[in-house]
Amino acid sequence: MVLRLGDGKAVAAEAVGSLSFVISDHIRIILKDCSYISNDHENAQIWHARLGHISKDRIRKLVDSKSLEIDYLDHLPTYESCLNGKMTKKPFVGQSAIVNGLLDLVHTDVCGPLNTPGRGGFSYFITFTDNHLWYGYVYLMRYKSEAFGWFKEYKLEVENQTGRKIKALRSDRGGEYLSGEFIDYLKENGILSVDSSWNATT
Repeated sequence: MVLRLGDGKAVAAEAVGSLSFVISDHIRIILKDCSYISNDHENAQIWHARLGHISKDRIRKLVDSKSLEIDYLDHLPTYESCLNGKMTKKPFVGQSAIVNGLLDLVHTDVCGPLNTPGRGGFSYFITFTDNHLWYGYVYLMRYKSEAFGWFKEYKLEVENQTGRKIKALRSDRGGEYLSGEFIDYLKENGILSVDSSWNATT
């Protein structure tokens, strides 16, 4: 068996087995199916990779506790895999607003094309759901391009019935919501167009 090291070197594995590390009276780490290579390769760089790219401080603790016999002062290069593993995703901190009333926020989505079109050739449908009551409307469509027309119809009906105005429309920002006509209509009516990362505090 040949092992490829982080620096690109290839070395022959002499054995495969389990390694046991005693960290303290209560902590023991057992690594199974490990490949063993000779002592001249036993350096911090190899153990850094073997132990999941742990930090220099953790390697130092293993050496200090006599769990590893290596020169932990060796230079540890920065691997791309180390950097990727340490990356985190920060929470979205974009636009937020207080959403606590009827039609303050409406969720919408276009679904389709359906595997089997409905009667009349309807292959899509669009939904509008009020964030406050979770009451929804569904409209059947033959084409995605009908989304704008159905939004205007929905807006007219719910605003007329409730006496309230839609304040924000949340979508996945698919192409059907990004036409110039749709965007202009939302602006003209003072409706905020937001995507799924928008934070609405209820």
